[in-house]
Amino acid sequence: MEKGRIAERMSESAMHWFTKDKLFYGYVCGLGLECIYRSGKILGREDMKKWAKDYFDSFLDESGSVIGYDFNEFNMDHIAPGKALFDIYSDTGDEKYKRILDQFMDMLSHQPRTPSGGFWHKKIYPNQMWLDGLYMQGPLYVRYQLLFGDIKRCLDDLVGQFELIYSKTKREDGLLIHAWDESRSMPWCDKETGLSGYVWARAFGWYAMALLDVCDFIPDELSPYRDRLVSIANRIAVPIMEHQDPSGLWWQIVDHPNVGNNYLETSSSSMFVYFLKKMARKGYAENDELERRMMDAAEKGYEGILRDKVYEDEDGYLHMRDICRGAGLGRSAPDNPYRDGSFKYYTEGEIKVEDNFQAVGPFIIASHEFERPEKMDR
Repeated sequence: MEKGRIAERMSESAMHWFTKDKLFYGYVCGLGLECIYRSGKILGREDMKKWAKDYFDSFLDESGSVIGYDFNEFNMDHIAPGKALFDIYSDTGDEKYKRILDQFMDMLSHQPRTPSGGFWHKKIYPNQMWLDGLYMQGPLYVRYQLLFGDIKRCLDDLVGQFELIYSKTKREDGLLIHAWDESRSMPWCDKETGLSGYVWARAFGWYAMALLDVCDFIPDELSPYRDRLVSIANRIAVPIMEHQDPSGLWWQIVDHPNVGNNYLETSSSSMFVYFLKKMARKGYAENDELERRMMDAAEKGYEGILRDKVYEDEDGYLHMRDICRGAGLGRSAPDNPYRDGSFKYYTEGEIKVEDNFQAVGPFIIASHEFERPEKMDR
């Protein structure tokens, strides 16, 4: 597919094919709305900003509270959509958005923690940290505290949590495993380490993006905290690049290429491309050679996504294919199947879908990294 205006075209396409029947409160829709609103800011497109804001407003009841948000679930996926509200609040000055952010931060301040101090992923997953969780709460946590709270206290906590989950999930080859149960009680975990069994690409991608997005909101006077996150980012960049497929993409289970029903997955590929390109753009690579490798890997990955995972319909709108609908561990609700974290579960137990915002959102912001870096606000 010809490059140029891809971020704008994908944002326009999502605005065309996303309809209210797909709307549900959670991190998936929140990510899409956040990335399209960001497109509007970068491109100067007020229609995009209005579209995303109006959809977010449809999550709200007459009192301005979020429909479907239950503080008592202590579900970090449910505060992730709040990341979109900082820009909306800044642009509109409407205090209802600040009140919602206050509610999210209040929940996070009471979030249960593992014995080592990490946030539980959800109340229904006691003593568990998942890589996904750092993306769901990290950028919101740091940005809120920078604007309204105690940023140094936040960074003491948050950077420590990034380091904790890194130290617990890192394998000898540098790849990060999906989740860690500190209690070692879950059927899906290793009874010695507490770890799940596989390197699920999207969980790794969430963590990689979170590292850099948190760095965006660390003030220069507190740069040692940023240095600690950038150090981790450099350490994971190498194994990410080492496990890039010749196509430029990444496998659903990162280190098992061409095994069984494993497949080249679109959301994680978009996340890794964003991570590597942003690492290079921000000058975070620890040396020039590594920066060059990041640029080359990001370019190869982006070309692979455009070639193999993005297509244009007869009306000129863009779509994305081969997206893992979602993956987790354990039982997400009493009536839902148990997710055992097996290779078969990750590669067959969750269906592949099209046009999910888990891929479309990261692809939009990855495309901005290539197309409009001079107008990036962070």
